[in-house]
Amino acid sequence: MSALMAPGEERRALLARVAEIDATLRPLIRSAVEAGVPQPRIVEITGVARNTIRAWSRTADE
Repeated sequence: MSALMAPGEERRALLARVAEIDATLRPLIRSAVEAGVPQPRIVEITGVARNTIRAWSRTADE
């Protein structure tokens, strides 16, 4: 059980950081889509999945 502690803490910290980065990326991706940047290029630059790009493009700012 104790072997799970360190990797578990690290994973939670990384997921929190990903959430912070996603909050920054969301409006930038929305703007890029509105400006006509092709989705494959956005995927290439950000690593964000096409489905996520579509979802973020449809949703209002949170």
